[in-house]
Amino acid sequence: MMKMLLVDESKKVFPTIQSLFEKEFDITHLEPDLLKEKMSTKDEAPDFTLFVSMGNIQDTYLKMKEMRQCWPKAVTILILPTISSQKELGNIVIPVHRIIFKPCSKQLVMMAVEDFRDLLSDSLEPRQDEMILCCLLEFIGANMPLLYVSYNRVMPLIMNLCKKVGYDWRPVKKVFALYLLMLSRLDEDMLNGMMSGEKRSPSLLKKVYEHVAKMVDLLRMDEATQDIADDLKYVLKKFDGSGFPADDIKEMDIPASSRIIRLLFDYHHLLQQGKSTGEALFVLDQRSKWYDGVLLHAFIDILGDAGKNRIRTVYPLGLTTGMEIAEDVYGVIDAKKRKILSCGEILTEETIDYLQRHSEDILDITEPIKICDALL
Repeated sequence: MMKMLLVDESKKVFPTIQSLFEKEFDITHLEPDLLKEKMSTKDEAPDFTLFVSMGNIQDTYLKMKEMRQCWPKAVTILILPTISSQKELGNIVIPVHRIIFKPCSKQLVMMAVEDFRDLLSDSLEPRQDEMILCCLLEFIGANMPLLYVSYNRVMPLIMNLCKKVGYDWRPVKKVFALYLLMLSRLDEDMLNGMMSGEKRSPSLLKKVYEHVAKMVDLLRMDEATQDIADDLKYVLKKFDGSGFPADDIKEMDIPASSRIIRLLFDYHHLLQQGKSTGEALFVLDQRSKWYDGVLLHAFIDILGDAGKNRIRTVYPLGLTTGMEIAEDVYGVIDAKKRKILSCGEILTEETIDYLQRHSEDILDITEPIKICDALL
């Protein structure tokens, strides 16, 4: 039975965690004040650490850094009940495998643990080459936060997507790790351009592919690594055949590992730009020719309702019939705040006409309204 350590600054979560995982984990509940003492002992390291933080984010960052240094092989999940999104963290990159933001539901915690439990279970007796790759990425990631974030975000998605469509996730994981190691050799400007998702010009992608091609040549020199050479070669290739390398390979002739990595890495880039899950999936769906349709629809399905809709803002003059309201809309009538539209309401011509005529006088609605676009 795997070991789980819970450190709960809220002093409320332990009963819930115990009820969720007591059949699968040996759970230890630790008071926050005793964490340093626990890390100083020679007790067996936990397989999972769950930390519920209610304090200053800088203090939390330091605690997480200490925990990762003490238990480098443990999966660390940070639960932040008082913070709603990554944007509120500013430029702080917390060295954990997953952050769960407010609202911290049971389902989100269960999904996070399940994602990494399978990865951990499968690596209890890992092959030597996989261990070396993991150690290298941990080492490099300590000084390259952009790579660290992408590794910890994309790796569980690889497993989930492969399970959904019936592919073996192990070679995909290996190719992705090799790709990140290759990216770590880029100069700072090229790396930032690739990882931010905003500056991937054709000229940059061509330069990156030149680095990929060099690693592909090295992999082909040894019989043990020849099989994954083409998988790495086509990670920059789009499903319709455009991209790099500029050859005739397209659609299902592109290796499965390459198709999966292209999709998930593009998703990661969109999140790095500040897009929500729904917004990122909307963009991917609009670019459907770039991706294997089976993989794309399976990925949308994995992310659930949050991934099946895009939330965007529209000023009253831009509203059209059939739009779905994403959150309650309030206006001011007779100096009192009143709800004008309800979350989930579908706009009609009459409602839009009323809003547009009175948004600036009677209703005093001057901010854009959040609406929800369905993907499928």
